[in-house]
Amino acid sequence: MSPILAYTTEQFTDSEKKSKESMFQKIKNGLNKEYTLPVYGKGTLMEIIQFFVNLLIFPAIAYQMTKTWRRQEAADFNPWFVLLQFFGGAPEGMIGAIIGYLLGNTQMFIIGCYAMFYNAYMLYFRLFGKNGLMVGKKNKKK
Repeated sequence: MSPILAYTTEQFTDSEKKSKESMFQKIKNGLNKEYTLPVYGKGTLMEIIQFFVNLLIFPAIAYQMTKTWRRQEAADFNPWFVLLQFFGGAPEGMIGAIIGYLLGNTQMFIIGCYAMFYNAYMLYFRLFGKNGLMVGKKNKKK
């Protein structure tokens, strides 16, 4: 057997194991450390990242909804998938809204409600919009 394949994790020394553990502990401590930003205020690094990601997500969803309103159709969405997205998923969906409410996490609650509205909106246009699944062939808009 070659020496490379014979190398196992049991051959690590105690100091090497401690250094790996301390590295992960440092990362964990860095994410939970409180920082102060002029725009955001005080919060942990994870909370600040979540906030700025939400600043990107909300306009992106609004843009998609605006495009759908202009086209009056959402033919590229699978209605079963959109329905599952409406009910499931944390933080996007009903489950996320419920968990956010129970935990008192305002961001998660708002994201869950906003995603539920978005999915209901897209499902409506997939079913009843131009070329929708529930629109009869004679009534289809051109």
